[in-house]
Amino acid sequence: MRVCLVVLGDFGRSPRMQYHAGSLTTQGGCDVDVVAYPGSAPHSSILDNPKIHLHFIPSPPALLQSLPRILQLFFKIVFQSWQLWLALVWQLPRSDYMLLQNPPCLPTFTFCQLACALRGTRLVIDWHNFGFSLLALSLTRFLRPILIFATWYEKFFGRFAFAHMCVSNAMKEELVRWGLPRASIYVLHDCPAPFFARTGSYQAADLFLRLKPDLLTLTASGDNEAPAGQTLANENAKIDQSGAEARRVADWIDALVEEVGGGEARGAGRPAVIVSSTSWTPDEDFSLLLDAAVQYEQWVETILSSKGRSAAAPSPARLLIIVTGKGPLRSEYERKISQLKMRHVTVRTLWLSFQDYAGLLGSADLGVCLHTSSSGLDLPMKVVDMFGCELPVCAVKYSTIHELVTERENGLLFETSEELRDCFLELFHDFPRSNLLLSSLQEGARKASLRRWEASWKSRAFPVFRPRLPTPAQPSLEAAVVLEQT
Repeated sequence: MRVCLVVLGDFGRSPRMQYHAGSLTTQGGCDVDVVAYPGSAPHSSILDNPKIHLHFIPSPPALLQSLPRILQLFFKIVFQSWQLWLALVWQLPRSDYMLLQNPPCLPTFTFCQLACALRGTRLVIDWHNFGFSLLALSLTRFLRPILIFATWYEKFFGRFAFAHMCVSNAMKEELVRWGLPRASIYVLHDCPAPFFARTGSYQAADLFLRLKPDLLTLTASGDNEAPAGQTLANENAKIDQSGAEARRVADWIDALVEEVGGGEARGAGRPAVIVSSTSWTPDEDFSLLLDAAVQYEQWVETILSSKGRSAAAPSPARLLIIVTGKGPLRSEYERKISQLKMRHVTVRTLWLSFQDYAGLLGSADLGVCLHTSSSGLDLPMKVVDMFGCELPVCAVKYSTIHELVTERENGLLFETSEELRDCFLELFHDFPRSNLLLSSLQEGARKASLRRWEASWKSRAFPVFRPRLPTPAQPSLEAAVVLEQT
């Protein structure tokens, strides 16, 4: 059997579609053709798999960025339509199934449906979010007619598929309200891949040593930035910061590494390591984390300068906040970070390879998720990765997040920067001494890590691609639980 995966975006930054490709080959025995834009390197398991064939199509010309917004959209859709038509109808062999990532839905729905009709292929749409909800973030009120059309287009043409997968129960109910048959919709929650796991002590020490040069100085991001730990000379512009701050961060990292050498990965004298992954887009308010960091710094300064404070009282924890990811707003926030003057909190931004990102999550003490969801119905995969590494999280509270994060069981939820600051105070007030709440959340994250992608895919997605399946039927919850525990 042959399956075509269509990702009208950077395949290397689409982990869910990479996981689909891997599972289709290992569990389904399929040959997989991937149609996507070039960009970040996919995971090595994808590149080394002889049954996965990558077919990159050209990205829209950069010249389009100089046009007015409405013309950008028009010519981008025309360009994408032609490239998709060439790839799906003329260049690739016929597939039994086509798995389409949504968003974007323009122009993929129309041309993928036409290609499937011409070649006798069954179309499966994997709903990660809704395209019109993302479009709404970037359109001015003068372009609202475009949003109205995009909303109608997605809801109308989204019905014409053999089957559907989505990332949350709430999203499934919304699709049913659109008129999609309930029996054709499969909820496949994101789950971590096997390489997301707790990092061993010496592996963590090696990782921090390799990342140390990138952590000492805040780096201004560029379009061709190499992953941290692999930075070439003069490739990135450094934002000027005081030498004192660089020395302080160096001491913190040395403390992390030295404690590993002493037999303990998390002993006294080191900072708490907090990791946040972001795409630097408008649907993630990074100012929440920055404001919380400043407020935490102010609280620490107040405590240390208070009269009557016992000399034997533990010092408040120092925080090393590492933010990973690429995106349009990164440079703007890096300049804001460079203007902060803090002694007890340091914020750094990195772009990491798959392996180092997983290693960093497995070496950290807390994850922070700022995702709010443009539709309110999708779930952040970054939290899934954190749970895979047994890392508890603090996540922004919104309507669907409870499907993933259970309050005070595997994480804490917040809505304001003050609430996030309070989370830091509650979890790290006596760090690195034992903290009952932090220990409890770590145990909850460990339990959450037991649910893995392969077992979930086998119970929820495999029935969709079973050859000659007449009508997809949703597996029972009991069957899914049994399969996920085997």
